[in-house]
Amino acid sequence: MEKHYTQEALDHQVPPSSEVLNLVAERIPIESISSPEVQSLIGMLFRVAHGRQGDDYFPTLVGLAAPQIGVSQRVVVIGMEGVSSGEQPELKEFINPTIIEVSGRMVEGREGCFSTGRICGIVERPESVTVHAWDKEGEDFIHSFEGFTARVAQHEIDHLDGIRFPDKITNPNKLHWVEENQYGDYRKHWQNWSKHVSEELWKRMKTGLAESDEQ
Repeated sequence: MEKHYTQEALDHQVPPSSEVLNLVAERIPIESISSPEVQSLIGMLFRVAHGRQGDDYFPTLVGLAAPQIGVSQRVVVIGMEGVSSGEQPELKEFINPTIIEVSGRMVEGREGCFSTGRICGIVERPESVTVHAWDKEGEDFIHSFEGFTARVAQHEIDHLDGIRFPDKITNPNKLHWVEENQYGDYRKHWQNWSKHVSEELWKRMKTGLAESDEQ
């Protein structure tokens, strides 16, 4: 099957069974943000996230967290606006992000992940959130997200606490298997997707007992 990641992205992607994905990531000291190590990490996140080629029928990275490339530190990049299927959004770095406000209204939506293989699913989350973080210049800022971008922000920040979206799904009918070239269909038909995944398979993938590309 044709792959749509750059070689750099593939070289830095950790498998779903990697223990780093289950850890609570370390906070970065504010005085260390300007260090070559942290700046290099931020640059790597952008390069890996931009490695996905826009295509309506394949998944697009709209966010990425440092643990997903094997680094247990509290840095994510998040798409700042909603985009059409397959397009790459403008990304921004969020260092030590904290959700400081959430809406009372909960909504369901589709999610996939760089770190769950072919598993996608339906997750309920607050419709809007406000996030406090620092940028790569060491300046703190606050940004509010709504709709799909709020979902992305919550998804990526969850990674910093060792949480992936299948961990939030208890209804097996809402945990789905999607082949890479089916993402275009999944974006349209996720509410009625027929190919389900058991919670047991997800647990086996997390522990390395099942390969992410087998179903």
